[in-house]
Amino acid sequence: MQLLYKGFQQRANIRSYRFDGVVPGERPSRMVKTLEFLLKLDMTALAEHHIRIQEAPALCLGILQTALATPGADTMPFLSYTVTGAEILAFASARNALVEAKGARRKHRPPFRPTTPPQWKWPGQ
Repeated sequence: MQLLYKGFQQRANIRSYRFDGVVPGERPSRMVKTLEFLLKLDMTALAEHHIRIQEAPALCLGILQTALATPGADTMPFLSYTVTGAEILAFASARNALVEAKGARRKHRPPFRPTTPPQWKWPGQ
């Protein structure tokens, strides 16, 4: 099953992300829609964990993919789901670990300092 992001709706601090679960057919134009998933997310929880709003669909997609990867995923455990604080915290810690790993791979370079005196001088010097 493939998941297609269909957008969101917001009421107060709750944003609802909609995904369609589709089964690919022989041709891309013959995709059969099977399920519609709605994940609700509290925007204040994102701000508490310093997660950008643009990352919220990826968070919801990860939750859906995890749910589909479990055995017996043909019968989905939910069609409407509220994202928990533990899932937001897990997403934030995984993201932070990835950023730290990228920083560790980066070679530190000292700032540029010219070895010779400058050849251009300001007038009056």
